[in-house]
Amino acid sequence: MTEKSKQAPANPKACSSCPWRIKNQGTPHPDGWYKPSNLARLWQRLRRGESMSCHKTDPNNPVPKGQTPVPDGTTIHECSGALIVQQREFMNFQLVAKTAPGKTALKVYKQQHPNGMTREGMLVMLERAMFGGTALGGMKMSSLDLGDEGVGYPAKLKFDLKAHLEADRG
Repeated sequence: MTEKSKQAPANPKACSSCPWRIKNQGTPHPDGWYKPSNLARLWQRLRRGESMSCHKTDPNNPVPKGQTPVPDGTTIHECSGALIVQQREFMNFQLVAKTAPGKTALKVYKQQHPNGMTREGMLVMLERAMFGGTALGGMKMSSLDLGDEGVGYPAKLKFDLKAHLEADRG
């Protein structure tokens, strides 16, 4: 993951080889990008509000054997797929907050989405939506295609986050 200050906003759509594209998840990749354990590792950071660079634009990402490296000087963008997943998860909290009164909303959300966004992650998303791109906030929130049904995280990841992380260690 690349520092936010060095990233340009995400493009409107996730690229075809994005690890958050459902069709890619579980498929072989020389660096294991699409393994459930890697997605779980990435989600652990995203759920806390961290951003992720688009691998196709980041020369700091490892280059799989046989592929061309990203040219120096390329503008590094935030990963559209990762931001879509974060925004959708924030929307899950918003749905809970509409029905759970006041301070109970976060508690109810955590019960329904145990591996969802952390409180801090939701605050980052809210800050970006309200103040992103200004002196008060971080990176500008991109306008994304949140309706892209081909982007998401594996359904099992919601419930088996710890198991996926431990499986990769074993």
